[in-house]
Amino acid sequence: MNKRLLTAVLISFLLLPGYDSGKQTEDIYIIYTNDVASAIDENFGYAGVKGYKDKLKEEHKYVALVDAGDYFDGKLASESEGEDIVKLMNAVGYDVVTLGNQEFSLGLTALRKDIRKSRFSYVSCNIRYTGNKRNMLKRVRPYVIKRYGPIKVAFIGVTTPETLTPGKKAYVACLENGEVAYDFYQSDGGPELYEQVQKTVDKIRNKVDYVIVLAHLGSNNVAEGFSSYDLIRNTRGIDAVIDGHSHTPILGEPVLNLDGEDVALTSTGQKFQNLGVMVLRSDHTIFTNLHQTIYESDEKIEKMVEEIRARSNTVQ
Repeated sequence: MNKRLLTAVLISFLLLPGYDSGKQTEDIYIIYTNDVASAIDENFGYAGVKGYKDKLKEEHKYVALVDAGDYFDGKLASESEGEDIVKLMNAVGYDVVTLGNQEFSLGLTALRKDIRKSRFSYVSCNIRYTGNKRNMLKRVRPYVIKRYGPIKVAFIGVTTPETLTPGKKAYVACLENGEVAYDFYQSDGGPELYEQVQKTVDKIRNKVDYVIVLAHLGSNNVAEGFSSYDLIRNTRGIDAVIDGHSHTPILGEPVLNLDGEDVALTSTGQKFQNLGVMVLRSDHTIFTNLHQTIYESDEKIEKMVEEIRARSNTVQ
C-alpha cells in the first residue's frame, strides 16, 4: 500500500477539551476543494465532486461541501467574470467558501455580482473596508454556523494578506482613488491577523461543537508570519484548518496550537489533484483523507461543463 494512503487510513485527531461527545450520534462529512483555478473538468472535475457528494449523501445523514479559495482564478473564469464558475458551484451544491486572493483579480464589481448570484455562503474574518465610498463585499461574513442535527459547526474564513501584493490584479482591485481601500489585518507581519482570527473564534467557541477554518493562507513559499502554520501556532480553539494558496497537498498534519493541542491541517493541492474528505466522528475525533481518483460522476454537471467549454476560448 502507498505510504501516503496508509497515513490517510490511520490518521485522526482529538478535539479540544470540554466538548460533550454524548450529543453527537452521527458522523459529519465535510468534502473540500481549493485552488480549482478554472480546471472545471481536470481529473475528476466538478462532475466528480457532485457524483461523490451524492454518493456520500446516500450513505450518510450529514454531508457538507466547502472550498478554501481561488475558484475564480484562470482564463476560463475571467472570460465570464466568474459567472460560469458560480453556476457550476451552485449546481454542485457548495455550502461555504472563503475568498482567495484570485477572487479579487476579477475586480470588485464582478466579484460582488458573483457573490449575489451564489447560493452558498462566503466567509472571511480578516477583510476590512477602509475606504469612504461603497464596500462591495458586505455579503462576506466572518463566519457561518451550520447545524447537523444537534451539532453546530462554525466555518470561519481567512484570506491571505498577500492579496495586497503591489502590481497584481488583486491589489489593483482593492484600490479606491489610488489608495488601498481594503485591509487584511496584515500591518505587523502576523500578530494583528492572529488577534483578529482569535477574536472571531472566541466569539463563537462556546456556541458550537466544532470550529473549522477555511484558510487561503498557504503552508510554504508565503510571506513570513502569514502561513497556515503560523496561524495555528498563534491561536487556540480551532479544531481543523482546510487550507489553500500554496498548491501543496497536505493529508492531515497535526500542528500544535498556542495551548500545545493538535489542530488538523489539510489541503488538496490544486486543480482537483485530490478531493478532500474530513470526517467529524461521533467518537470525538477528526479523520481526513485525500482521494486522487473519484469513480462517480454527475451527468448534468458533465453537460454543463461541455457547454461552457464549447462557448469558451479556453481549452483544457
